[in-house]
Amino acid sequence: MPLSETLQVAFWDFFGPVIDFFIGLWWVPVLIVMAVLTHDLFLFWRQSIFRKKITWSLLEILIPREIRKSPKAMEQLLEQLASLRNSPSDWHEKYVRGEVTRWFSLEAASFGGEIHFYIRTPTAQRNIVESFLYSNYKDIEIVDAPDYVDRLPSETRELYAAGMDMFGMELKMKKDAAYPIRTYLQFEAIEEEKALDPMSTLIEELTRIKKDEHLWVQLVIRPADDTWQKRGLLIVKELKEKSISKARVAGGDAETLTTIMRSPGETAMLEAIEKNLLKPGFDTIIRSIYFAPRASFNLQFAQRGMRSAFNQYAGLNRFSYNMRGWTLVKWIKFPFVFIRRRAEARKQNMLYRYRTRALPEGRWIGRYLNSNFFFWNLKNKSEVFVLNTEALATLFHPPSFLVLTSPFVKRVEAKRLGPPAGLPIFGEGEELPGLAIPGQAP
Repeated sequence: MPLSETLQVAFWDFFGPVIDFFIGLWWVPVLIVMAVLTHDLFLFWRQSIFRKKITWSLLEILIPREIRKSPKAMEQLLEQLASLRNSPSDWHEKYVRGEVTRWFSLEAASFGGEIHFYIRTPTAQRNIVESFLYSNYKDIEIVDAPDYVDRLPSETRELYAAGMDMFGMELKMKKDAAYPIRTYLQFEAIEEEKALDPMSTLIEELTRIKKDEHLWVQLVIRPADDTWQKRGLLIVKELKEKSISKARVAGGDAETLTTIMRSPGETAMLEAIEKNLLKPGFDTIIRSIYFAPRASFNLQFAQRGMRSAFNQYAGLNRFSYNMRGWTLVKWIKFPFVFIRRRAEARKQNMLYRYRTRALPEGRWIGRYLNSNFFFWNLKNKSEVFVLNTEALATLFHPPSFLVLTSPFVKRVEAKRLGPPAGLPIFGEGEELPGLAIPGQAP
């Protein structure tokens, strides 16, 4: 027998049983994959049921003629909201109840230049949120409001039939959440005439739209766990270690540590990061959506205007476009084809996310089921980042007397003497711009 055949026979005599053994175990990886998919699908199902059982209240905040409080009052409110965080504590709450952390939404909407402020909260927390607001802002009024998103259709084809178009986008953070943005403390000044309210730029953008246009902004927030703070502490440790250098002693094997003096900028950065990590955080998504008649649709305003309102917060961190989630599609980007259909799928997806105040799906199977053939969501298109209570209070708070809002913001004309009882909302639904939607009462 030739040597090659001898080696071949020896190979199969030795390795053949091993190969047969592993071939016989083909079902093991299949079983593992099926177990993972079943676990993901079951958890997605239970969590979906839990979410559907949550009832929501949309509270409109009516601003008094003058607010003398700084955004610090809103920061205290957010710290109180952070204390409401819920999460599954055992297998029963996780797999049977499907419990997920409840979320809130801070919203500002401009209907033809008339600005309204809202907080959307689970009804179970409504009384707590309302008491928090009144305890921090004595003179505001809070009323139940119909959901303003129903002023416009939920389907893009109905929007087009009414002669309108839309653009939606989300923002993301350029750096890790440990790096803070510029907050209201940097806008304050000892002299009143030099102080600024950071809400003024956002309100200016909301007032620039025409009478038949809409501009909506929402901050979907969910109390975060301490993962972001632990990650931030690692960043602090890494930055501190850069200021320590190891130097070898001349003529020996021993090493000595030499401290390199930090620059004032490096010292200030470390202090800012450590201060940022001390306060509670919220998982956050920032969305804006713009509607206008096609004849007057201004894409440049929709695309650039809202981002410019958030550019003022640039500090150690800053906001930028989340281009994976916005409603524009460029032919130079992969997969280079079906430009219009992909753009249409993005618009419908954005409209759905805004109307439902959606957070990204945590389960892989959920992202798959919420995908569109022309807009796959296997990687979350919405980017969640963490902002602490100080940063969130900077982005959203009842505008103070420093902001010239009249006649754009409806105000309470007198001070509140007691808790409101069924106060009417400013204006009826038909007085503000919107479209008549079939099957809905006016």
